[in-house]
Amino acid sequence: MNEARARESAVQSREGAIRLRDGRTLAYVESGNLEGMPVIFMHGNPGSRYMRHPDDGLTASLGVRLITPDRPGYGKSDFKKGRTLLDMPADIEQLANTLGLGRFAVMGVSAGGPYVAACAYRLGERLTGAAIVSGSAPFNRSGAMAGVNRDYRAAYSMAMWPGWLLLPVMSLHDQTVRRKPERALETLMKECSADDRALLSDPAIAAQVKGFRFEASRQGVQGMIQEARLLTSPWGFPLEDIRIPVHLWYWEGDSIVPLQMGRYLHARIPSTVPHFLQGGGHFSLYSHWKDILAALVRG
Repeated sequence: MNEARARESAVQSREGAIRLRDGRTLAYVESGNLEGMPVIFMHGNPGSRYMRHPDDGLTASLGVRLITPDRPGYGKSDFKKGRTLLDMPADIEQLANTLGLGRFAVMGVSAGGPYVAACAYRLGERLTGAAIVSGSAPFNRSGAMAGVNRDYRAAYSMAMWPGWLLLPVMSLHDQTVRRKPERALETLMKECSADDRALLSDPAIAAQVKGFRFEASRQGVQGMIQEARLLTSPWGFPLEDIRIPVHLWYWEGDSIVPLQMGRYLHARIPSTVPHFLQGGGHFSLYSHWKDILAALVRG
């Protein structure tokens, strides 16, 4: 068997779900090399278990078994009333135990970044590595909105509205996105950097983004609303107490989660590996997918 065929044969994906101790269902997708090094990936908001690079061969070529769970209220994972950021590490640990994992890495993008920080804080030495990619930083600080574009500044501010007021607004927006995904993507691209627009013009990446976004609100928008409130509230744990190294990936062209958020995390987390890069944008996860995973594998 030649190298290309060997690589192709190693690329696999499968869906699964587990029953957590409190009775909730946690759904997930595994992709890449299913016999490889486990990396648990935290999707963004809105996002779902379908979020990943569309070329699973890139993941498999690094010997990575990518495991992407739906967070509570997204996709097929049950909603959990009153949850906090620090509830997620327990869900992740139960998922890892059920899958027979010993140690594993965690990686999160955008709204998934704070959950990586929570896992690094709570799970510590069980992790082989951690990476926050374009991940939001705490908002209860001076200058938290610096560099955020107009639309997302409004979105972050809306997240602090009372639930009864936010629900109809989010529901209407979600219905529009689900009915007209092409138009929603075009609207998103208007607020992105030139690098992001080039990435999102790739049909495979565009299809992947529309797919994970559509699945995100399978149950409605309660999960997204809950998460928006969580991420714009105090996180509930000191970043200074994270004791494992955390890779930070941010780009100057990102106006959704600007570089200043990465610099804030770099200043607070004792051991970080900063990758603060020129150009790019909020979707540079796709163009740097292999580099990000390779750094975790080396770790």
